[in-house]
Amino acid sequence: MELFDWMARGGHDRLLAVQDSASGLRAWIALHEVTRGPAYGGIRVWHYRTESEAAMDALRLSKAMTIKCVLAGVRGGGGKTVVLANELKDRAAAVEVLGREIEALGGVYRTGPDAGFTLADQQALARTTRWGVCHAPELRPSGEATAEGALWGLKAGLRALGENSLSGIRVAIQGLGAVGLVLARRLQESGADVVAADTSSEACEKGVALGIDLVDPGDILAQECDVLAPCALGGVLHDLSIPRLHTRMVAPCANNTLAGPNNAAQLDALGVLYLPDFVLNAGALIEGAGHDASGQSDWEKELRGIGDTVTEVIRRARADSCSTLKAARHLASEMLADEKSLEVPAEVAEPVGA
Repeated sequence: MELFDWMARGGHDRLLAVQDSASGLRAWIALHEVTRGPAYGGIRVWHYRTESEAAMDALRLSKAMTIKCVLAGVRGGGGKTVVLANELKDRAAAVEVLGREIEALGGVYRTGPDAGFTLADQQALARTTRWGVCHAPELRPSGEATAEGALWGLKAGLRALGENSLSGIRVAIQGLGAVGLVLARRLQESGADVVAADTSSEACEKGVALGIDLVDPGDILAQECDVLAPCALGGVLHDLSIPRLHTRMVAPCANNTLAGPNNAAQLDALGVLYLPDFVLNAGALIEGAGHDASGQSDWEKELRGIGDTVTEVIRRARADSCSTLKAARHLASEMLADEKSLEVPAEVAEPVGA
């Protein structure tokens, strides 16, 4: 399908191509929804096979961010930037150029770090734009917020399975990065039994320091556990990996954990409860966007709301005999439709002669 057709069908607002020959910058900025507030979404620096593949990734991720905003109660829409890592020559200069492009949008797009976007990249971005606001310096690290919100969602999922405590619950975590390590610590503090894997020796050392049992990364998805929590990259649950699972529930903090939408039904058929990642991992968005709008720093009540959303998604999925993925998307669509139906017509909001 051509890009314009894909954008039209997906309801995207715009797709911007950004390039700078001197630095090697080649990037796409996708804005999906800009009518309900700023478009929020991080910058991903990744190796793509083609420019069109990168563009499609930006479009898909930006639409997912709109759904995430709606379900998280954030007054905003979805955006996403992807940078073709294999084209970069001068990385700092490239990020500065990208920052100037984001600045020129005038605040309609507000961004933060995503996969492959480093601390040095964040510092370079801050030199040329004010709109890297998703993770303001005064906020705690985004991994803390994401893990806290995910824990509330994970608890709600377990309650749907008849478990009212984390004590003795076995959780397998794929990836001990900024989110996975914090989630592991919080789970341990709640009495859960944690097993994990990571390809980074440094991350594994941090896991050992916490007393986490480590397994080979190739074996983590097949662990006997109550909860599988993918916290690394997306696409890990697919036609080949799903039959290997030995878990009651999948609670992903990583984005796009499912390789395709049909994999949600595949998990259902195996009796595995899937918690949609865009519901579960919204903690950093809630804190970052909320702080951007109000300056508030305590978001515990809003993060607890992730658990309420998970409960409602599961209820709808069971009532409608559909996957939780489909139920979550339908819920977001209904919420957007309700918003539009409550909008005050312009002729009422602004009387003649005002």
